[in-house]
Amino acid sequence: MGEGEVRAALTWTDEVAQALRGNRIDSAEGELTWPEALEQLRARAGDGPYTGRQRQPWEATISDLTHGAGRLGPAVRHQLEPRLTDLLAALSPPPNASAADRIATAARLADELLRQASSGQLLPAAWQDLLGSARDGVGFDALDGCRKLLYVLLRRSQHQAERLCHQLSAVMRDDAVSVQRAQVRLGDLDVIAPSRDIVGSAAGWSPQARADLCERLVVAQPLTAHHVVWHAFRRAATTKMVEEYGPVTLYDSEWLRGNLLNDGPFKRDLPAEATADDGFFPAEMLPEGKDVVIARVDLGSKARADAPADSRVLVQSLILAATFPADRHGWELYEGYIHAANGDCGWKVFSLLDEDIDARMPYGPMDITARRLSEMAPRVAPHLASGLADLSGVVDAIGWWKASGVQPPHASVLLDVRILETVAGMVCGHGQTWYGYLDAYHKNAWIRRSMTSELFHVVWHARDDLHRWSAQEQEAVTTIHDKLLRHRRWESHADMAQVVAELPALAAALPEHTLQHRRTAAAAHRISTPEGVRAWYTDLENRWMRTLGRLRLVRNALAHGGPVTAAAAAASVAPVVHQLAGGALLSSLTALAEGTAAADRHEAHRDRCDAWARDCLSGTAYKP
Repeated sequence: MGEGEVRAALTWTDEVAQALRGNRIDSAEGELTWPEALEQLRARAGDGPYTGRQRQPWEATISDLTHGAGRLGPAVRHQLEPRLTDLLAALSPPPNASAADRIATAARLADELLRQASSGQLLPAAWQDLLGSARDGVGFDALDGCRKLLYVLLRRSQHQAERLCHQLSAVMRDDAVSVQRAQVRLGDLDVIAPSRDIVGSAAGWSPQARADLCERLVVAQPLTAHHVVWHAFRRAATTKMVEEYGPVTLYDSEWLRGNLLNDGPFKRDLPAEATADDGFFPAEMLPEGKDVVIARVDLGSKARADAPADSRVLVQSLILAATFPADRHGWELYEGYIHAANGDCGWKVFSLLDEDIDARMPYGPMDITARRLSEMAPRVAPHLASGLADLSGVVDAIGWWKASGVQPPHASVLLDVRILETVAGMVCGHGQTWYGYLDAYHKNAWIRRSMTSELFHVVWHARDDLHRWSAQEQEAVTTIHDKLLRHRRWESHADMAQVVAELPALAAALPEHTLQHRRTAAAAHRISTPEGVRAWYTDLENRWMRTLGRLRLVRNALAHGGPVTAAAAAASVAPVVHQLAGGALLSSLTALAEGTAAADRHEAHRDRCDAWARDCLSGTAYKP
């Protein structure tokens, strides 16, 4: 922005654009979206009525479904009627053994609603709900819920949701190049201006015209493309330089890189997307090494929401079928890919888990551990030898916890629950269940941590996208942000009492029609009155009950062969139970190392958090 130039005030279109860019300010993590809750219900309907051991999973399923229905925007909800009301009626009360007809009705309605969600019919309504939430000034959670539902519905209807949302965001910002590309996509333009002549310019469209153009993009048929995805394996080998297995072709990495990067003698024989003179293919990104094999997966021409995920399943199935059980370790698939589709090329950098760990500030965790050891040494040293027998059990469990962090979600959940069973037996005796232990000892700690985490992230994200603000707004927000955050080596902290005091000023400094302003204003309002604090506590308590119920459902289904959906395990409970198991282990290890009973430390922590919860519910001012 040049000297003296006045930046235009932000409007609701800017907030919609920010939300569509896949904002980092996510809320309500761990909750299922409406279609995911429907899938969970459909799986549950085929596993027996609401009797005996089936009561708990039915209750968890219905709770998630009811919550998901309550978060729907008015336009989407209208499109789902009357099936939605009929479905909720069929589940109230929960269908017992004499209500087989209601289970059948619920299954049929869930199937119909899922087909509707995958057909694209709900996309116009989901778009209107997103616009309405931005215009009407609803809470941040409601706006973010509309964004998430739109994204899920786009993926279910085979749109490349992330790419399309970025295009929608640019159109809502009135970017001339993006508006022109949208018009070409929809067949509105035959002759276009060269991009170099309009790059960085505004199209000059009104907010409503931009919104209407975006709605046409949303409801357009998903693009059909010829998808080819390249993956890589380590600890792998082939008997020939090139081996073909239907849609999968395997290449020796050194041979392939030599031909692509050094104009080798076989370059002309390689696929067109990797060798075309007028295209771009980042061959230098392909991993190299004598034990590396590159896999090319040709998915053919079709509309696909996530071609890399589809190809990953296909190539892993081939390799696992060939290597199991003779190779106990198996080929190791790199994260990352190169995705070519109709001349365009996208990618995610190839990496392995241990490389990711090394890349993330390798000395940071070492410095943190060193500091904590120094702080603990005076208390721990006198008790280490005498507590060796008890410590060994906790140390074993910590090994399980570290292992669960790199496992797929299903295996991770089972390991982490086993850890909780171990800690529950140590703290409460063997008469207590792991979920009873969690509810008694960790509920209020989790609610308190959720509140402080929300307030911390409000401050942490306050400066996101500040380049779009005026110089005065940037300076005001940065001053408060820097005053509240403290950085010590690899960790960041905030004095939460100071955050609470400064939150109204931060909300006032943030420009309107930004997600930061909406989220900060909502947080400031929540803690401004005793009624608001009680309402926030109650919301989080209900979320805790839904999460714990879903965790029990997932764990029991995995342990006993019941139905479980990927979303329930991967997207919701796996991260939560891993955090809870880690917290339980930390308390146990610290107690044993300091020579105190594990039960005493757990009870002291529980009592502090219970006292804090009583303060929240008693009408006193919020205390973090």
